[in-house]
Parts: sequence; C-alpha cells; structure tokens
Amino acid sequence: MRYRWVGVALLWSGLCGCPQTLKYPEFFKEPDLGFRGPVVQVAVQAQPFAIQVQGDAELEQLDPYRVRLTSKSGRLKIALAPGEAIYGLTERIVAGRKKSERHVRAIGGLDRRGELVSMWVLPSEAVYVPFYISSSGYGMLIEGTQPGLYDIGRKDPEFLEVGWEVGPEGFSCVFIQGPAYTEILDRYTAMTGRPILPPKWALRPWKWRDACVAGKFSELDGIKMNADVVDDITNYEKLGFPKGVYLIDRPWAEGTYGYGNFNWDPNRFPNGDEMIKVLHNRGWRVVIWGAPWALGKADFELGPEAKAKGLVIGDRNLDYTNPAAVAWHREKIEAFLRRSGVDGWKLDRGDEYNPSGRHDIYFDGRTGLSVHNDYVRLYIKTYYDATAAVRGDDFLLMARPGYTGTTAWSITWGGDIPGAIHQGRVGTDKGLRSAIISLQRMAFLGYPVWGTDTGGYQGFKDREVFARWLAFSAFCPLMEIGGVGPHEPWAMPEKPYYDEEMIRIYRRYTQLHLRLLDYTYELAERAAQSGDPIVHPLVFDWPDDPQVKNRWDEYLYGPALLVAPVWEQGRREREVYLPAGEWKDLWDPSRTYQGPATIKVEAPLDRIPVFIRTEKADLLPKGIIEAL
Repeated sequence: MRYRWVGVALLWSGLCGCPQTLKYPEFFKEPDLGFRGPVVQVAVQAQPFAIQVQGDAELEQLDPYRVRLTSKSGRLKIALAPGEAIYGLTERIVAGRKKSERHVRAIGGLDRRGELVSMWVLPSEAVYVPFYISSSGYGMLIEGTQPGLYDIGRKDPEFLEVGWEVGPEGFSCVFIQGPAYTEILDRYTAMTGRPILPPKWALRPWKWRDACVAGKFSELDGIKMNADVVDDITNYEKLGFPKGVYLIDRPWAEGTYGYGNFNWDPNRFPNGDEMIKVLHNRGWRVVIWGAPWALGKADFELGPEAKAKGLVIGDRNLDYTNPAAVAWHREKIEAFLRRSGVDGWKLDRGDEYNPSGRHDIYFDGRTGLSVHNDYVRLYIKTYYDATAAVRGDDFLLMARPGYTGTTAWSITWGGDIPGAIHQGRVGTDKGLRSAIISLQRMAFLGYPVWGTDTGGYQGFKDREVFARWLAFSAFCPLMEIGGVGPHEPWAMPEKPYYDEEMIRIYRRYTQLHLRLLDYTYELAERAAQSGDPIVHPLVFDWPDDPQVKNRWDEYLYGPALLVAPVWEQGRREREVYLPAGEWKDLWDPSRTYQGPATIKVEAPLDRIPVFIRTEKADLLPKGIIEAL
C-alpha cells in the first residue's frame, strides 16, 4: 500500500489497485456517538446476585459470579439506587485536554454519578477502560473495542444509560458480582489479564528530563556523554539521593522528531551504548522512549522502508493489525535492545495519529472506528513481546495509554498532567489535585502500579507545588521525577536556584519511597495474583461509611498507611478524616487517634500527613522515617 497527501485526506492504493479516500481524523475529538436503537432495561441485584432485563437481550451465566448480556442493540438503561456511586471508566478527572491538562480545573472526584463519559481514547488523556464498579456491589465490563457513551444519571438521575456503537459481532457486556471491591477486581482481572508484576528495581525512584541538551558533553568514567545525564548522575551521588531508574525521553535517536530510527543521535548521546554501561555500573537501570511510529523520508530513517512495504496506516503509525508490520517492528526493537542493553521502554503516544474514522480501513478489515481503542493494546503488546524475547522477565514497559487488558503488559504513568498552564507560563496546584484523583481512579480500573510526572509535565513554577508533589509521589507505587523545564533541586526554576530546603525535601521523600520498597513490592505481588490494587480509596475498606464514598483527598497506601496529601498552595494544615480503628501519626507515633474522627493536623512544607493503621502496623518495615 502507498499513501500520499491530498489536501486533508489520504489516498490509498490498496491491493485491488483502486484509489480509496481515507479520512485523516481529528483524534482530539470523539466521533459522533449517541444513545440510539431499542432500549434494553436492566436491573442488577448484587446480593443475592441476579440480573433482570426487559427488551431484546439474552443472558448467559458464565459462573456463579458473572453474567454476560448480549444484544443487537448497544443501548442499555441500568437502574440506579438512591445514593449509589459509580467508580472507574477513565483515569483523568474529565475528558478533554483543556479541563484536565492545558487549563486544569479543580473538578471531578471518585464518584462519576452525574457525568457524561465517552469511551474514546483521547491523546494524553491516558487510560480508558469500559469498566465501572458500583457501590451497590457489582462491576460491569463492556467487551470489545467499539466506542460508546455512559450517561451516569446526568439526564435521568434514576438511570445509568449506555449508548454503544455495535459492531458486526453485536453488543456484549459482563456483570460481575462482589460485593467487595477487591472481589470484583479479582473476578474482573481473571477475565482480562492479571496485572503485570514489574521487576523490583522499577519501584525505585526514577529521574528524567523532557529533553537532554544537544551539543553539550561531559566525561564520566572515561566516556564522553550528554552533559545533562552526567549532571543528574553526579548530583544524585553528591547529594545522597537514591539511585533507581534513569529515563531517556525523546529526542534521543537520529532523524525526524529525534526518533527517525533506532540509532543514537551523536549530537545528543555520543557513545550511547557505552553510556548505558556507565549507568548500569553506577547502579542505575535505563528506560528509553518509544512510540508506534515509522518516521521520516531520508534513507537512514525507518519511514521509507515501512511505507514501501505497506506497513504504515496514516502518515506515521504502524498498522499492528498487519502481522508483517508487527514482525518488522519487533525485529527493529529487538536488535536495538541486544545492542544497547536498555532495560525497558516508556511507551508514549499510541493514542493519536492512528486513523480512526469509519472509512479508514486497517489491514485486518476493521474500520478505524473499531481499531481506535484497540490500537493501544496492539501497540503495547508488540513492544512487550519484542522486549520479552530479548530480556526474559527482567524488563519494564511504562505506557501512557491503556485500554482493557493492557495492565497485563505494562505499568502506567498519568500523561501530561501539568504543574503549569497557559503553555507553561503560569504555575498551578490543580495538576497535583488531579493526580491524587487519578491514582485512585486507577485502583478501580485494576491498574495497581501508577505514577505521575512529579512537579508536572509542564513543570512547576512554584517550589511549594514541587515539594508537595514529591511528598505525594513517595506514596505512589511509581515515583518518577521529571518533565518540561527544571525538576532538579540544585537548579530550580526560581530563586534560590540551588535550594537547600528543597534538596532536603527531595532527599527525604526519595529515601522514604526507597525504604518502602519491600512493602510496595509485596503489594505488587498481591496485585499480580488477585488484581487487588496497591492503593485503596478509603471506600474499599470502609464501604458502609458515608464519609468516604467520594473522599478523594485521602487514600490507603497498602493496608497500613493512610495518606492525606496537601495540594493547595499556602496550606500549612489540613483536616484529615480517620475511619474506624486506631491510628498513629507516622511522624510522631506517640500521637494516637481513635476513628471515626475528623482531626486537624499541621502540615509544614516538608511533611505530608500520614497515619499508621495500628492493626496493620506489623506489615511496615522498621525505621522508615529514621533520620529523615
């Protein structure tokens, strides 16, 4: 197949030799979705488990805990009980880059009731899964990859309405009994794939920069290297920060967008393979940026070869529905890994540039509308298989996008959640607020290992936001620090540039995260076996407490720690709700509290409120705050 640009369309000369016009989609917007077709009325009873339907639908009992509904119609109306909460569906606070990213707002929570949610993977919005959990004690997964809408009591408060695009195979969904949230996730992940257990080293602190400077070099261990990399490695050692994972983002390769092929750009990373050896020898693992692209027009780039072989759909994305495209890309990935020794991939994009219209036809015959959500899965699986072929199980994929099942192959970070808005000119604390919600949304979706660009992808402008984000990230399974602009306490974006207080805060929370490594890894093992997430929204453990139904500003980090982040600038104290049980202040264990209770605690800039759940205290490592 060959493509050429004609205005805003592509012409495809297919196997039949007949030109076919392909739309180049606006993938920042959902397609025309709606609530169409005959209505199937559904009532769900969790205890004892029973599903009742009215309309053209059939029910199939899969096992004692799961019932599949099939229909030729994709329109359901599911009765909502008074006070029933609906959790899950998307990672971000709200769909749309403006409200969740470019001009992030203080909106959204855990309970999705009252919202209209589209199931169409948007660029940098990260994870979408057509799966929700009801506080009434059941979950519901829509199968397949067709897009659709959820009206969660927005139009009619008494109903959750589903409007789904129906493919040739019809519509199907599965209702999953609980009543416990962990039971629902166990049965859900048994269907869709258990979460991957990352290597233990992946749970150490990460460091990265959005772009390492070109043309500036320093020598380390006798090797000429990028000056920014050397600056990070030497300052970490000098300042006593723990070593972990070093991430090299794009641009790193030759050619278009710094990703034209799998060769190091000599003007940015001379001696790239030797650089990896230096980092390994100094105690670091290395992850590098990847994408589903074949870019460029020059002979040394991958674009011309891939396009000549008919492996590309649109202007850059590989068509992973084509086995030849998968094999070709795997060969390139595997050769690079064998040569370089890199330990894993940061999988960006995958949620954009893939033609997604009703008239876009992929190799396997599906339309772009049907493939759009599935493209994420195909992309991640290709990198997983290629990397596993070289490295066995000692590797990591960290992906931005996700859809049903991708948690079996990758961990996830939260995309471009900002520390600044208005193209990075104005600082904001609302990105941190958004991240706190997203961490818990991912728990409902069965993604146990998650983190965010500490300080914001569009980097912070106020040191206070950075300090609070560092503290929050220490109590995330993935602690990765970096983004656009300075994220280094020895080179801050505002005075004092060499910030002694921030250096102490940075050291405190990276060390604390490392001290929790064994605790976190044991929880990751549990998640890989049962789908039970590392982080629990409080409603997981106290489902009958009305105070926690939509409480998003506190969570459990494992069974033993209640974390209450401070996200608002200027705050030096906050109220904390402690559910039933006995609690001790992490920073001063002599302070004990009996829940349920609401207390007010001090929160100086270097301290995040955290409480130990006394009955689970023996799960924690000893001395986790000693000398911090």
